[in-house]
Amino acid sequence: MTNMESRNHSKSFLQKPQEYLDSAQDNLDLERATPAAGDAIHAGISAKDAIVTALTGQTSKAKDHAKAAKELRQALGAHRDAAAAEKALRELISMKGEVEYGATLISLAKAKPLVRRAMVLVEIANELVWRP
Repeated sequence: MTNMESRNHSKSFLQKPQEYLDSAQDNLDLERATPAAGDAIHAGISAKDAIVTALTGQTSKAKDHAKAAKELRQALGAHRDAAAAEKALRELISMKGEVEYGATLISLAKAKPLVRRAMVLVEIANELVWRP
């Protein structure tokens, strides 16, 4: 896949993380912390897909989300936001089990930072996919 093809393909990935992020923010506004946290996690993972596809032409769809953070860091290489992006994705992934499968609801205090982490990843994805 050429660089232009990769970028065009990654644009199709970009709508999903933006929709998840928008939903997460709406859920925070309505004080629905658990759905906000879940949407933030999905926004982050989807943003990783867009970033990695934009930079490498393809992304892994492995079930092991821990590998996703390594894949993201490797694809970003020396990018100024590589460490922040990897950290944000790791933090989102670390909460996936608790948010999606835990017996208790997530508090707003836990959800807000997750939404901020997702914002970081979606911003990086937008920058990389839409840059000239």
